[in-house]
Amino acid sequence: MPVGRTYPLSYPPNKWPNEGERVELQGFQAQAKNLGTILKQAATELAKHLDVLATQKVADYPPHFLYDQMKHTEKAKARLLYYYPLSTTTTTSSSEDESKQQPAEDSWIGWHNDSGFLTALSGDLYVNHQTGEVLPDNPDPTAGLYVVDRNDQRQHVALPSDCLAIQIGECTQIVTGGAVVATPHCVRGTSLPNVARISLPCFVDTPPAFALTAPSGREAVLQAGAKSRRVPPLEQRWTEQGMTFGDFLTSTFQLYYNWSSAGEEEETKDV
Repeated sequence: MPVGRTYPLSYPPNKWPNEGERVELQGFQAQAKNLGTILKQAATELAKHLDVLATQKVADYPPHFLYDQMKHTEKAKARLLYYYPLSTTTTTSSSEDESKQQPAEDSWIGWHNDSGFLTALSGDLYVNHQTGEVLPDNPDPTAGLYVVDRNDQRQHVALPSDCLAIQIGECTQIVTGGAVVATPHCVRGTSLPNVARISLPCFVDTPPAFALTAPSGREAVLQAGAKSRRVPPLEQRWTEQGMTFGDFLTSTFQLYYNWSSAGEEEETKDV
């Protein structure tokens, strides 16, 4: 059976806009592929350094392991994401009312770990939703990407439009024996009217039949991760050594749909 049928979540079809419909779309596909190539190359180069770190920290880690997987993988998938405004109308309110209307910290994307290997992110781009005009900067300093550190403390990450960032996924945490760990993150929206956000993440992964095996065993990997109640525990999804990447994704997606973070109301109050 073709691997795409066995693991349909891993091989979604490409969807491209019709470049003939609007002059602004001309060259879109070629430019998107060019940016995706840059992001994939950056993730592959980072893998070299992660190999060095893992070799130093984990016994029996195979040299050049992650780099070889990322360099030769067929599984690099980019998504152009458009975050619609939370508000499209201008409202007049007191400062007290405004504070009550501040968006939840995960109002654009909920808290999660990237479940794959490496995710390269293009710089943030903010636009006027009605006109399409590119805004010179993030108009709301509280909006954008948030992560938590290993002490479960929230940190706001500002990503300039001319930079890129790379997030560690849970599979890299597994195969490096916990030398590096996945980072829980979310995206907070803005209450400013007609402000949208555009981002292009490139997910660089192995094929779905790849066996997720930790050189140091499961316990070291599970202990290394960020202890955050915002995301489902890794041990409930990566249930055994050698579990395939595709099966891990399926298990992860199913659990996230049913996940309700303990203390969610308390976290919202802290914003």
